[in-house]
Amino acid sequence: MGEVTSVLDLIGALFRFVGLEQSAWFPTFALLILFFLIALPVSLLAQSRKVTTGTEGMVSMTGVALTDIGPDGTVYVHSEYWNAVSQTPIAKGTKVVVVSVDKMILTVEPAH
Repeated sequence: MGEVTSVLDLIGALFRFVGLEQSAWFPTFALLILFFLIALPVSLLAQSRKVTTGTEGMVSMTGVALTDIGPDGTVYVHSEYWNAVSQTPIAKGTKVVVVSVDKMILTVEPAH
């Protein structure tokens, strides 16, 4: 409990240094508390969402095989052209799903 009192004393000293009168302290504290009541849950929700960028975001995305893939070829995924490999032969024009990403090469399989 002493830590909270020390923090409040520090904030009060800062307010006095800036020249904020005591009548303005309550609205300022209320706005700070309201900000943290909104910002904290929103930031925690953002951290728990599925990754949508980078190599992690590519997994499970769908695309189209631009060339025959067997074992390697080219695919169009997420509005970009990618080199791809597959363990099973995939014909040109077949829809594909990204299974994994290794550097700049996608591992794909036919979409079902």
